[in-house]
Amino acid sequence: MGSSFRLGASSRALQLGVALVVALATFLPSTNASAAEPTITIEPVYGFNPLVPLHQGDAGSAVTRLQEALREKGFYRGEINGEFDTATEKAVITLHKYLEVPRTGSFYALDWIRLALLPTPQIPIRWDEPDRVEIDTTRQLLFVIRNHRIAGILPTSTGSGGTYYSVRNGRDVRAATPHGDFQLNWRQYGWNCDSITGWCVYNYWGFTKYYGIHGYGNVPAYPASHGCTRVHTWDSDWLDDYLFIGMPVHVWREVPDVPPQPPRPLYQIL
Repeated sequence: MGSSFRLGASSRALQLGVALVVALATFLPSTNASAAEPTITIEPVYGFNPLVPLHQGDAGSAVTRLQEALREKGFYRGEINGEFDTATEKAVITLHKYLEVPRTGSFYALDWIRLALLPTPQIPIRWDEPDRVEIDTTRQLLFVIRNHRIAGILPTSTGSGGTYYSVRNGRDVRAATPHGDFQLNWRQYGWNCDSITGWCVYNYWGFTKYYGIHGYGNVPAYPASHGCTRVHTWDSDWLDDYLFIGMPVHVWREVPDVPPQPPRPLYQIL
């Protein structure tokens, strides 16, 4: 998987200069979701392959290149098939979440440069936890860390913050995801349905008595769950090879302030 955990603004940015800033003006997507997409003229930019805008339903070598680039950075876990399918669209939305730009499923010409010059992930470095899960509820992203490197960046949907009637509790409750430091302490395989609520979840990994990470059929680009952390079912299958009981899970809205690694002890030879 990609090593975006260690990526920052590349020195390639120095190659672009003022000319690139001028060129990018023609590639900026409209932030008005209701406006028609502007006509984009494809022009070469030094140091980059053609900046081709792509959308769901497109196919060909440019889509293959996109899937490979998204996989390298940890956003895509699907098949490299050259088809801009649902999994590819969700990976593009994940990239947009990461970049904190409008969360659309279209890959704009400017996104090629954004992806190549990917900024740092804005997650804490926990020197004493080489394997862990970081859930950023602001960007709605789940980071899987193995051996201090990002193995995958998954789109997620956490608690909506609204209220709903709980059949189990017999009252209205708030749909909130607990924030704090936890660990994975139990799991279920495949689809499981609650006998009281009728809700069904896939490959459930619990990090509290009532909340966990699970696959689900609907994972929008915004908070919508009753409190659990939803991921797409195909991402849930992928997680099976990376999660384990006892793995730390950290849930936060803002990047927590984690103390730096302590200095190595100085030993005196007697």
